[in-house]
Amino acid sequence: MGKVSLNINGRSYGLGCETGEEERLMRLGQRLDARVAEMANQFGQIGDLRLLVMAGITLLDEMDDPKGNVDAQVNARLGSLRAEADDALKAKASAEVKAAESLMSAAQRIERLAERLSDSD
Repeated sequence: MGKVSLNINGRSYGLGCETGEEERLMRLGQRLDARVAEMANQFGQIGDLRLLVMAGITLLDEMDDPKGNVDAQVNARLGSLRAEADDALKAKASAEVKAAESLMSAAQRIERLAERLSDSD
């Protein structure tokens, strides 16, 4: 079992962790310390416990919020993909109409040309 000493708001906290998880726990501790420092800068030194609770709540809020944001982003992207698909279908239909008109025009020219050729015989 590994052990890590975290420095949060100027105090040292010894924690145990699984072997190999020490570096990850140190990074997490540094992030928590940074968040506690933000809270302390914003609200002053209102006590370690309050700062830790506030930092924990704000971190959890950030973790929870993206879940809702992901759904909104997916729905927005889905709407935009549907609009793009509709535009592509309209463009395809328009291209098909233009192709059909071009074929009809070419067929008419060929018929006129064929008539001229048969008249000249």
